[in-house]
Order: sequence, then structure tokens, then C-alpha cells
Amino acid sequence: MAAAPPFSARNRGPHQQIDGAFPSTARNGLLHLLLDLIEKNYVAGWCAVARELQRIARLPPVEYNESKVTSISQAKADAEVALTDLGWEKTYDFCERLHNYLACEVGYTWNDEFQVTKTKSEVQGFIAEELQRLFEEEGLAFEFSDGLVRRLGRKHTVDVTTRAQVVLGDPRLASARKHYDKALQFFRSPSKPDYENTVKEAVCAVEAAGKSLFPGAKASTLGDLAKWLSSAKEVSVPKALIQTITGIYAYRSGGDGIGHGGSSGGAATMEVAEYVLAVCASQIIYLVDISHVQEGDVPF
Repeated sequence: MAAAPPFSARNRGPHQQIDGAFPSTARNGLLHLLLDLIEKNYVAGWCAVARELQRIARLPPVEYNESKVTSISQAKADAEVALTDLGWEKTYDFCERLHNYLACEVGYTWNDEFQVTKTKSEVQGFIAEELQRLFEEEGLAFEFSDGLVRRLGRKHTVDVTTRAQVVLGDPRLASARKHYDKALQFFRSPSKPDYENTVKEAVCAVEAAGKSLFPGAKASTLGDLAKWLSSAKEVSVPKALIQTITGIYAYRSGGDGIGHGGSSGGAATMEVAEYVLAVCASQIIYLVDISHVQEGDVPF
């Protein structure tokens, strides 16, 4: 079972998230984590940490002597300075490298054989949990999962997109899944989120899903599918729900910079992109449900 978010995050709620920054308090928290990892031997030491930070910051490399206390102390001081000055995007890069590259297995040598007490994957699991907890405590607009920093949506968005990804596992929906995965990638990019393409790909996912699930509609666009759904005898869709489909398609066609040269339909802000992601996920799930009813199956 995943650990519950810390009290500070639960009490703050989902609407105060820090984007475009990695605050000094979060950097201090990261330094505390690094100290803990080094004491546990989960990373090789301050020399390795300092060199990695210097690499990411594109600072000249410093050679340290890991057998000398003064050199280790210098590496720790250099790491603190490098982390303090590191740009926020690069700091998230370091979080990924900490998990994916600096983590190492732990053990001891007995009878000339190395006995593992903590595998690398176990160490990475600990690092991932601690990074995620740090992100939540600091109210950062990102999450750490599967070794990557990803843009965090509201809890409802995360829940519904996860459900949509499950139903998109249907082999018939390979094209739709490709579009929706692209939408999530555009939305979750830590440094350069692309909200226009988030909207475009999310709506394309609905269109591709509808065309695959209802080949009898012979629809070339999502608008065509909506028209077919409004009059088809094979399925029964309330007109109000059809309007949500036509509405989302209209925004994809007329939104600023999204599609068909649209320039008067409104800007694709982060809030709009997240709303479209959630709505499109719900529409895909609904289309899958009614396609099962059409086939005589019980959905889920």
C-alpha cells in the first residue's frame, strides 16, 4: 500500500502547487535526504554526489580523494554550493539521476564473497518514496514515479487518467492509447509543458477510440462520430453527453494555437489542458462502456 501524503500536504489541499521553481526549503530537504542516503551507504558518498552535481551544472570537474577526510568535507561543501545554485529544471534532473544512477546496492564481504543486504532496486524504492514525500511536503507541482519527475495533476485527474489507461489496454485502441500517452507526456513535462498539444492529442485519443469502437459510424472526425451517436439505434447516448463530445471537439478545432489555425477559441492554459485531459479520459471510458453494451457484454 502506498504511503499516505504527509499531513502538511493533506491540510494544504490540491490547489497550491509550486511550478517553475525548486524552493530553498526543498533544496534543504534534498540535502537532508542526501545525508541520510550517504549514512545508509545507499549512494557512494559526497564525492560521487558532488561530481554528479558538477556534471549536471556543467561546472569544471573536481578530483577528490575519497580516502581523505578533508577531501570528503570539500566534496560535501561543493555539493551544497552546486545544489544551491542549480537551476530548478536541473535540480529535477538531479533527482532523476539520484534515483537512476547514484543509487547502489548495499552489502558486505564475507569469505571473499559480497553479500547483498539491500538490492539496488530496494534502494531505488526508498529514494523514490522519499523524493515523492519531499515533493508533497513542499507542494511542488510534480510527482516522482517510475524513476521520472512528472507534472502532477489534481487527484481526480490522476485517478481518471489512470482508469483511461487501463481501458486503453484493449488492442483495438492502440492508436488511441498512443495519442493519449502523448497528451500525458506533453502535460507532464517538467521544464516545457505543451498545453496546446496536450489538448490536441487528448481529443485525438477520443476520436481514435470512437472510430475503432464504432466502425459502423464510418466517421472521419470526432464531429462525425458525435452526429452518428445522436441518431444511431445501436447505442443510446443522452443528447447532453453528445454535446460534451462536440464541445471538446470544437475547442480542439478552435482553441488558440491548437488546431485548424484556431485563434479565437481561448488559450490552452494549464487548467484548461488538465480539464481536457480529465474529460477526454472520461469520454474514452464511457465510449468503451457503451461499446460493450452494444456487443451484449457486461462492462468491467
